[in-house]
Amino acid sequence: MSSLLGRKGTKVTNILLPEYDYIVVGAGSAGAVVAARLSEDAGSSILLLEAGGDDYGDKMVAVPLMYGALQRTHRDWMLSVEPQKHALKAFKGNRNYYPRGKMLGGSSNLNAMIYVRGCRLDFDRWAELGCEGWSYEDVLPYFLKSEAFVDINNGDSIVEKDYHNTRGPQEVTRFSPSSLSRVFRSAGEELGYKTVDYNGREMIGVSPSFTNVTKNGLRASTSRAFLRPAMDRPNLHISIHSHVEKVLIEGSRAVGVLVKKDGREVTVRCRKEVVICAGAIMSPQILLLSGIGPRQHLDEAKIPVLKELPVGENLQDHLFVPVTSPVTSTDLLARSTLLNPLNILKYLWSGGGWLRVSPITELAFFRLGSATPPGMPDIQFHVVPSAQEKGVRDRTEKMFDYKDEIFTDYLASGAKIFGSRQGFSISVTLLHPKSTGTVRLNVVDPKGPPLVDPNFLARQEDVDIFVKGIREAQRFLDTKAMKAIGAESRNIERAYKPILWQHAYDSDGYYGEYVRHFAHNVYHPTSTCKMGAIDDPTTVVDSQLRVKGFSNLRVADASVIPEVISGNTNAACVMIGEKAADLIRGIDSVRQFRKPLFSKL
Repeated sequence: MSSLLGRKGTKVTNILLPEYDYIVVGAGSAGAVVAARLSEDAGSSILLLEAGGDDYGDKMVAVPLMYGALQRTHRDWMLSVEPQKHALKAFKGNRNYYPRGKMLGGSSNLNAMIYVRGCRLDFDRWAELGCEGWSYEDVLPYFLKSEAFVDINNGDSIVEKDYHNTRGPQEVTRFSPSSLSRVFRSAGEELGYKTVDYNGREMIGVSPSFTNVTKNGLRASTSRAFLRPAMDRPNLHISIHSHVEKVLIEGSRAVGVLVKKDGREVTVRCRKEVVICAGAIMSPQILLLSGIGPRQHLDEAKIPVLKELPVGENLQDHLFVPVTSPVTSTDLLARSTLLNPLNILKYLWSGGGWLRVSPITELAFFRLGSATPPGMPDIQFHVVPSAQEKGVRDRTEKMFDYKDEIFTDYLASGAKIFGSRQGFSISVTLLHPKSTGTVRLNVVDPKGPPLVDPNFLARQEDVDIFVKGIREAQRFLDTKAMKAIGAESRNIERAYKPILWQHAYDSDGYYGEYVRHFAHNVYHPTSTCKMGAIDDPTTVVDSQLRVKGFSNLRVADASVIPEVISGNTNAACVMIGEKAADLIRGIDSVRQFRKPLFSKL
């Protein structure tokens, strides 16, 4: 296993210099990219500050299928959302756990490794909203720059090679060990859906998952892909256990940061820029603590206001709701398979087998709402080939923290539904919620965990699209391909009817109430430091990622996304990091990826 994990350790800085050219705050999905790219200029000095620890040598992080065990550990900020008025009714306190990565690599070391760029219409919409230079034609070259696509499936008609790069730093692979993958695609074909490369020309259809997993079966996080190759550069200092508390501002110029390192407060100054890459939850907290944000909220927290901006507003996140089914297939992800010594040996020997996969092996994208622009999906399926064994189900449901009576009913009904059979789940995911929330300081303890209120399902149209997604999942389960492996499409009735009894079964109201009880966040927070036109009162940063009203201060992470994209957000964060580095350096590093591709669009 040690050879799989790599030979090179982490080179970290224990003593900080008093001043650097650039200070990058957060070594996550975007920050690791920004720091590594800035350090390509040998004449610039870069300090990368990470609140968490090192990820090197952590086998739980490196092995893809172990991702679920990383939550609620020292690798995680261990946040929870505030009690929800319109959602999470099945969960204790109407709250959800909200994992965020706290280590080198950030949430790219904590997520399910799904590689989705988003729909081309997402980015064209960004440009329409005033994000000049962020259209699909502008950003696709940056996706290509970072990608190292490795076709371990030995080639097929799915992959559109013009939309992929094989020479970037971050590996992308596909690997589906279960026969369910073939069956799911056949079910899609029965319903008229094509098998597509969702990172290619069109997104709507079904597809095996593209994942940030190396060809050798390791998690391809941004720390592994970007930081480790750059660590020997003498101009890059990486400091872990270094929690930035605020940006230091003189007049309207950012001049450094106040950082708490190993329990001691240290001031570090910058000659050029501070770049905040702490993510959609922590980046707004840092700006708020620095006196940048809504005036009334900062007054309540007794923080002097430097500039009033809508920091922490517009929080968006994806939600999913599970539709499960038993099947007669025997090659799903059962605990007995996972713990089989031969499976473990296969992984240790060659990086193969189940341990090398994301738990999400298939994706699908659909446009089900009449108001959704043609070509843009509004529902996504995450297909998890997971067996419904008692031990696995116990751990999963406790992790979600269901209310006791619901948890008990679920286990009892699950035993009736599945018996000794295996099963799988279609996680129906809402891609473009109309409901938005906030990130706020805890005014009693502003430096403590921020208050995250996504305001889930405040808008009824979100529930309506969800119901359409559930019905589409049932259509899949009713196909001949699915029936051939014993799939059933009406398990929600048996599992949850005692809770939803006030609605007629199979009615929109029934499934709507199911959504309000059981929909769960997918951990894709965005948009809390919204990018857009300078004169737009809803924006925090301009199209150059500069915080409005300040010099030498930028934000570059998921928080700048103006509207959450059509799919998993990590690839977009890497793209933002790549483009941010070019903006800061004043260069165009992606010319080679432009004209040859777009002549074929």
